[in-house]
Order: sequence, then structure tokens, then C-alpha cells
Amino acid sequence: MIDQEKTAQELMAELANDASHQQKLKEKEQQRVLLEQELCEDERQLVAEFQSKGVLISSVWDLVNSKENYQAAIPTLVAHLEKPHHARISEGIVRALTTPTAAGIATEPLIGLFRSTVDAGSELKWLVGAAIAETATPASAKTIVGLINDEKHGRGRAFLPLGLIHLPKDEARSILERLTSHPAMGESASKAIALL
Repeated sequence: MIDQEKTAQELMAELANDASHQQKLKEKEQQRVLLEQELCEDERQLVAEFQSKGVLISSVWDLVNSKENYQAAIPTLVAHLEKPHHARISEGIVRALTTPTAAGIATEPLIGLFRSTVDAGSELKWLVGAAIAETATPASAKTIVGLINDEKHGRGRAFLPLGLIHLPKDEARSILERLTSHPAMGESASKAIALL
């Protein structure tokens, strides 16, 4: 017996009449709405603090990749790094701090969060590492070397070599050249060498 392929239209019609499929879609939409409400409630205070500083947003995610200057929001973002938030809001805070505008202000708190994030393979740790590299200063470069050398931080170290461009050139090059073949940090080390 030869099975005939269904057209997309036939499949969609079949799914529209499938009560089990429709129930799954309904449940998924309910979960999405509940999560959206939870996230909105979680960041209510954070958004209010931004707005009091003239940063008019409805979510921390409005700052991520924004072309607008949100320098006034950096201290608030830093203060909320240590506050308990839903993982999705924490991720938005870290991404919003991944900007040279936060250099020097956010670096040490980000390093603290990096050290306290136990799951070395987590998305958050990886994002915090990227934020550290972006906000690194000459004063933080030696600390970053220590984080790079500490294997317990796993893939979270992927972007850290980019923070070493603030070291004296010869010192940075020596460290970075040893990292170019590292599975997690090699690509960033190569980019950092090119930036020296």
C-alpha cells in the first residue's frame, strides 16, 4: 500500500478537528499567558525604578540591543543583579549590562554573580561571562585571568579572553596565545589577539 503525502492544507484541517491537539494548544497558550503575567509582576519594581530615572521602558528586555543611551539605568541594573528575579528577568538584566557603557560600574558585581553561579554550563553563567568581557577595565583584567584559569567555571569562560585586552600587550598576548586551542575560549582568544 502506498501512503500518499498530505498537503499542508489537509494536515492543518486535520489538526483543527483533532480535539487532543486543540487541547494541547489551549494549554500551551494558558502557560504562555501565565508566564507573561509572572514576568510582568517580577519586573514591576525594576521598571518603576527605570521610569523614575527617565528611562521609559515596559520591560528590561527593551534595553537589550537598544541604540538608545540608558546610562541612567546602569546603577539600577547593577543593584538588581543581586535581587531574586525570575531566570528570564535575570538574563535580561545581564544582557542589558553587556555594554561598554557599564564598564567599571558593573564589572565587579558581574564577577561576583559569575563566581556565585554554580552551574558552569548554564546559559546565565555564559551570559555573565560575556558581560564581564564587555565591561572589563584595566583594573579587572587580573581578576579575569584568575577566572579563565579556574576550570570550575567551564563554558562560562567562553568570552572572558576578550576582557584581557586591557592588560599590557605582551602579557595579554602570552596568555591569549595559550588559549587559542581551548575548546571553549579559543575563538574569543583569537579575536582578542586581533584586537591587541
